[in-house]
Amino acid sequence: MAKLPQRPWVYFAAGALSGLFVGAVDMVWHQRQARQLLDRRLQQVKDLFLREGPIEGSWIESKTHPYTAKSGRTVRVNYGGITRKEHGVLHQYEFIMDVASGQLLDLYPLA
Repeated sequence: MAKLPQRPWVYFAAGALSGLFVGAVDMVWHQRQARQLLDRRLQQVKDLFLREGPIEGSWIESKTHPYTAKSGRTVRVNYGGITRKEHGVLHQYEFIMDVASGQLLDLYPLA
């Protein structure tokens, strides 16, 4: 007959630590991938603005928000913005980008 382990807590601890390590690595990897995707999407919008001249700054939110599109469909979006000088005056623009497709849904100047 097989002998039962004397200290079962050792196996439990090893499994728990392995699970924590794999979970932490997975979380860091997913966060990095999400950040790279947001950076690429922000760069797409910046490239549109750079065709007409230099920009002063840009940003994109990592948090997603629900947005009801003009078609009536609700989608998850990221908000972002671009600041540029036009005729010596700073102008700010905000954009709305679909999370799933990366499609630019709206772009408008802020007053």
